[in-house]
Amino acid sequence: MANLYVQAESPTDLNKNTEWFTYPGVWTTYILILFFSWLVVLSVFRCSPGMAWTTVNLSHALLTYQFFHWKKGTPFADDQGIYNRLTWWEQIDSGKQLTRNRKFLTLVPVVLYLIASHTTDYQNPMLFFNTVAVFVLVVAKFPNMHKVRIFGINAEE
Repeated sequence: MANLYVQAESPTDLNKNTEWFTYPGVWTTYILILFFSWLVVLSVFRCSPGMAWTTVNLSHALLTYQFFHWKKGTPFADDQGIYNRLTWWEQIDSGKQLTRNRKFLTLVPVVLYLIASHTTDYQNPMLFFNTVAVFVLVVAKFPNMHKVRIFGINAEE
């Protein structure tokens, strides 16, 4: 008898909270958002390019730390709470480490740090703020930090 069923591959990520990051063009959009944020900061605040990159870097660090490494769970009820104890970073790519998406998201703060530091001529205090921001973000993304809560901060009650 002939095979009546179509062999379909299951999606790589069934989590609605993180599957959007697997779509084509997301990386490009992410970079464009950062660039246009720089243009907005540069034109609205009329500051130097280095100060604008530092502002974008620090804003990016605060936002991504909050939404990638601090906030837990998903906004969707149909996952039945299986992701309630995981941050977005721990949910992405089904928890697999060193995937292309994770490497990209680790590289972005490093490149922002290099751009911001270079355009401010490595002057303090901007170098200090940029260094702290990149240090916190990159350490939070290490594979050894998966599901680790330092000093119990943001741990389950």
